[in-house]
Amino acid sequence: MFECLEWISRRAMSIAGFCYLVITVLICFDIIARHLLGFSTEATIELTGYLMAVGMSWGLAGTLFDRGHVRIDVLVQKMPLRVRVWLHLLSLIALIVSTGFYVWGSVSLAMDSFAFNATDLTTLRTPLVWPQGLWAAGFALLLLAGFALLFRALKQMMTGQQDAMDRALMARTYEDEAAETLEAVAEAQSMMHEPVQAGVRK
Repeated sequence: MFECLEWISRRAMSIAGFCYLVITVLICFDIIARHLLGFSTEATIELTGYLMAVGMSWGLAGTLFDRGHVRIDVLVQKMPLRVRVWLHLLSLIALIVSTGFYVWGSVSLAMDSFAFNATDLTTLRTPLVWPQGLWAAGFALLLLAGFALLFRALKQMMTGQQDAMDRALMARTYEDEAAETLEAVAEAQSMMHEPVQAGVRK
């Protein structure tokens, strides 16, 4: 179940990245159209607002699994392991509680929009339940991810795997960032060499 939720979160994070790519395309098109073609699309601001909200919320869970959220952990790193694990649990619980409020607020907003058949006051007249519902789904996924990490952390604590729990929940260090960068470079180099080797074999 944990692996399935992690897989879904990473796919959602890819969709979030695609949302920001579409935002870039829409803004560039609007700028070019305004300066070269003499018109401006009135829907750009509306669509980019929706995409930014959805991209933000859908990227939260995957970022949590990747330990990518910003944490002020100067003091935490200096604490002994037996204290750090409890601080990790406290931070996860705080995340779950705050995310619960986000889910409740966003779902309530989407349900109200559905009940009143609310639409945006623009030329597109977009039914607000759709962007608000997608926005709320991202927060719901983050809540599930928080619970999944909390249950795994509790299991690791009860089975004496405090080191593994600490490594899984500690904020990313510069060593982690450097290792990931080197891995990405090595993967890119291997992908570049594969077509050349295939051509040699032919």
